[in-house]
Amino acid sequence: MFQIISLIAAFQALFFGVLVITKKNKSMFDKCISAWLLFLTTHILCILISQNEPYLNYPACILSGLHGFFLYLCTSALVRNAQKDIKKGSIAIAGCILIALTGFILNNSFSIFITIGTRILAFLCNILFIILAVRLFHKYKKFLQTNFSNIDILSFNWMRLLAFGLIILLSGALILVILYEFFSFPISLFSVYAVIVLLFVNILGFRGIKYSRIFNQTVPPYNQTQTGKQPTTDKEQASSYANYGLKQDDAISLSMKLKNYMENEKPYTNMDLTLKDLAFALDTYPHYITQVLNTVFNQNFYDFINTYRVEEVQKRLHEPQFKNFTILAIAYDCGFNSKSSFNRIFKQKTGLTPSEYRNR
Repeated sequence: MFQIISLIAAFQALFFGVLVITKKNKSMFDKCISAWLLFLTTHILCILISQNEPYLNYPACILSGLHGFFLYLCTSALVRNAQKDIKKGSIAIAGCILIALTGFILNNSFSIFITIGTRILAFLCNILFIILAVRLFHKYKKFLQTNFSNIDILSFNWMRLLAFGLIILLSGALILVILYEFFSFPISLFSVYAVIVLLFVNILGFRGIKYSRIFNQTVPPYNQTQTGKQPTTDKEQASSYANYGLKQDDAISLSMKLKNYMENEKPYTNMDLTLKDLAFALDTYPHYITQVLNTVFNQNFYDFINTYRVEEVQKRLHEPQFKNFTILAIAYDCGFNSKSSFNRIFKQKTGLTPSEYRNR
């Protein structure tokens, strides 16, 4: 059963990989996800063949150490030019080569321990790149919240879920190998793990086809939008504002101007409102708006705009002329672009769902 399910997983990985790479107008993400799927096909087949050819067991261990790098590469392709990050893959590849050489030298006397040690090192190598991928995701999320008022269509939380799933797969593989080598764990029970691998392949392939492009035309890659090193802590941010930002009196004056503009012109009803748009309307620089939002209102741009949107929805729910409107219609008219984001943000701000609020 293990062999059959694994063969199906290998075939599907190959199918999805070819399907993605033959698409028209391929993005960098398409190429990365296709490379990962084809690599996954090779890895699964190597594991299958090693059941009858033990000499391939060690190469299979080595290949398992590169999945984290592919996750990092795919994440990077979604937020910026992944070609620059391919260089970082040399860390993983060099590490795998070092592990391989060490293993082949010592394999004669300590085969079981070398196999286990190799898998542990491959696991740690994967964890390193998974951490890098998650960090990159959070940096990009912060960038979106600083510049855009609606980010759900740009979100790729599924990559974070993919990272979590990969950790489970790698941990499971390591545990199963240890149980098999030291406690004679029956190989037939590996079928459960093969089913999980098959599920992972299908998710990866489906997402690769569906989410070939995350950005719309208004969103440039992360690294092209940055104009230098961004402050990552409150201390660095305060230092940056002290050197290049507004003086306190000017910041307070701009905050009043911003507040009046938000209340009178209601720009937040525009679903596509960005920090640049707001700065242009107020005839100032985007980083001045960011400074005022952070220091005076203690919010980022995303939270600031959506706070006004929630308050506008609350206001309209109390007004008789909106009685026959659906809550979702009101939400869209107030600037929200999806039901899920509206429900989440509304409950976060009020502690109630929109329906609960209207009923009360």
